[in-house]
Amino acid sequence: MFLYRVKIEELTAHSLALLQSKLSSSEKSLRQHCPIREMNVVADNHSANRQLDIYLALDDVIDGLQLRRLFGELRSVISTDTHAATACEPRVSTELIHV
Repeated sequence: MFLYRVKIEELTAHSLALLQSKLSSSEKSLRQHCPIREMNVVADNHSANRQLDIYLALDDVIDGLQLRRLFGELRSVISTDTHAATACEPRVSTELIHV
């Protein structure tokens, strides 16, 4: 099992709410394209620099094409909602937490 963290920073309150909503409605679609065991979305709405963390537990049988497709879909969800709500680009980073 692989555990990834996608961190999205520098969000406005409005873009954070939009992104949370879009992610919850897109989860089923994401699971159809990639073997996601678990997906958790954690928002920090209390600091001045609002952020959203997406934790993805993926099966260890995932191939590179599935992983690229998953991150491509996540990138499109992030850019669609945040561009409409803010003038600045959010900062997005990913890290592999556990193998």
